[in-house]
Amino acid sequence: MINQANPVFVKIDKYKEILDIVNVINKKVISVKQLISELEMLRDKEAEEIMNWEKDLDEISTKIESLREELSG
Repeated sequence: MINQANPVFVKIDKYKEILDIVNVINKKVISVKQLISELEMLRDKEAEEIMNWEKDLDEISTKIESLREELSG
């Protein structure tokens, strides 16, 4: 953790290089956050699709059981 009380001295010629590196890192962080957001949306959509499949399978099972009862009874 950086101590706020102690100043950090950097040569001026390195200052621009450090700013450039910080900007690159910041862009990468923003990009990763966007990717995570997209992955979360895909995960949510996938979960919704799976729930729909389960619902459809339950309905099919109910219809099959009903048909089986009608045919045997």
